[in-house]
Amino acid sequence: MVPRIRFPFLLFNNSFKLKLPFSFTPSLSFTTPFSGTELSSLSTQQPLNQTLRKFLKENCKSVVKKKQYDTVVLLYKRINSTEVLVLDLVSLNILLNCFCNMKRVSDGYVVLGRILRMGFIPNVATFTTLIRGLCMERRVLKATKLFRKMIAFGCKPNLISCGTLINGLCLAGNTSLAVKVFEEMINGNAAFGHMCKPNIVVYGTIINGLCKDGFVDKAKELFLEVKVLGFNPNVVIYGSLIDGLCKNGFVDEAKELFLEMKSRNINPNVVVYSSLIHGFCCVGNCNEAKGLFIEMLDQGVQPNVVTFNVIIDELCKKGRIDKANVVLEMMVQRSVNPSTITYNLLLDGFCLVGRIDDAKKLFVSMTSKGCKPNDYSYNILIKGYCKNGSMDEAMSLYKELVAKAIRPTIVTYNTLLAGLLQVSKVGDAQNLFDEMKVNKVVPNSRTYVILIDGLCKNGYHSEALEIFYNLENCKFKVNIEIVSCLVDGLCKAKRIETAWELFEKLPHYHLLPNVVTYSIMINGLCKVGQLEKASDILLDMDKNGVFSDVVTCNTLMHGFLKNKDMPKVIELLHEMAQRNVMPDASTSEHPSCSQLDDPIPSEEGSHGPANLQLD
Repeated sequence: MVPRIRFPFLLFNNSFKLKLPFSFTPSLSFTTPFSGTELSSLSTQQPLNQTLRKFLKENCKSVVKKKQYDTVVLLYKRINSTEVLVLDLVSLNILLNCFCNMKRVSDGYVVLGRILRMGFIPNVATFTTLIRGLCMERRVLKATKLFRKMIAFGCKPNLISCGTLINGLCLAGNTSLAVKVFEEMINGNAAFGHMCKPNIVVYGTIINGLCKDGFVDKAKELFLEVKVLGFNPNVVIYGSLIDGLCKNGFVDEAKELFLEMKSRNINPNVVVYSSLIHGFCCVGNCNEAKGLFIEMLDQGVQPNVVTFNVIIDELCKKGRIDKANVVLEMMVQRSVNPSTITYNLLLDGFCLVGRIDDAKKLFVSMTSKGCKPNDYSYNILIKGYCKNGSMDEAMSLYKELVAKAIRPTIVTYNTLLAGLLQVSKVGDAQNLFDEMKVNKVVPNSRTYVILIDGLCKNGYHSEALEIFYNLENCKFKVNIEIVSCLVDGLCKAKRIETAWELFEKLPHYHLLPNVVTYSIMINGLCKVGQLEKASDILLDMDKNGVFSDVVTCNTLMHGFLKNKDMPKVIELLHEMAQRNVMPDASTSEHPSCSQLDDPIPSEEGSHGPANLQLD
């Protein structure tokens, strides 16, 4: 047996060769001081110890630092090909780290298996590397399981292990599990006992994750805890909490934190300013947003593409598209490259104000400016053409989209279907619907609402019913919007009996009618003079806990007035008063209302004008 001579990176054993999982070609050129032949002859060279030390020190470490991981793997392959070298645990950990950074964790597990077969005990660095690799591939549940198994190998997680897992869980949106690991760091658990206390970086990670997932109250608790423990919150923690508060509408509280951080001599960065500007834009306080933008320029903080996008978005939403173009020019002047998102915001802004030709010009110019239109860009422009009824242009864009191998989304198809049905191109809509299924884009509830509504409005009620019954047969989960749409179409076509049958079958679909469904059915019954049945529906609403609104009551009121049933009108008016539902102008302006002796009750707190337009 040849005795093992330990080196920092290598072990020698003539009887063993490490078999690595290789089937790749490195993408980077690599020049070593030795050729393959020279490497193979290293075992006969003297002094061997010094030669190998120099070789690995000068090559392996420097290449890893340059993130040329595939080159490192090639280096290990060359060493492995000598058939006389056995790598030690440190060397295998380096190889494992390279595989994980290359997002080849499965190969990393092969290295782990080799570590175990060679009789080494994996250390905390081994497990932390694998956990990080799994998190990079979003396999966070497997990373958590591996974290739990560390104790079986006598490894106790350290600060880096815990922080790596918490960061991975937060990035994957699994904040609740991240909080559990965080709490175990503080309180310990049965398996590990007390691990290690979180530092400011771990606190920052968990606060950021909580804010992104909307758990702002918990983030605020931890923020206070940071202060109590004597940590000084940094700009990252302030920025995370300010962003979370703004996204949840607590802009004034965010502004207080902003002032607090400045009082602590913590200079706000571009992320903090951008978050606050976005927050104030969302609540409609454009003056405050403008003031912050000017302040950040005065403080020498360079706005980035996100900052400019926030401002452009707000200007476009308000219809100030020319002002948004000025901001775009400012971006270019400050050497901030507009992104595809920037152009999409401007496209949407042009379409909102009806400047579809300007939108098309901008769309065409995107590629020359270094931004390729994506599916969202096409959807915006297609929607703009559909709103204008320019379906030839919309369909032309759709064909261009497909020709460029950009996959149409459900939004694309829903927009086009709605546009085609709006201009009564029912045949084209049906063909597109078939094409949608061929392209394996699954229709959603919105698709079927559009189809059924469009078919009914174009007089194709039987086809609409057929689609609905097909949904039932294929066990599609029908929602109340689909049923309400079909009931409305049938009522307007005077097919009340079919509509009533469908309405009564709602429990069969495990659905409860909402106020819109009830109003549609009441309106349909009133039109054909079935006022008693309509009155019964109003009582049924109360039993099911659905509160009638001014639309529902006005619908029934119009029926009574048309039938000149004044006692019922007066009775309904008093019921409305008891329910705090006030009649609106459409009720009081009805010609028959002048015949009433009792004035229509009226007081402040009316529910406002109806959303549903009655025929």
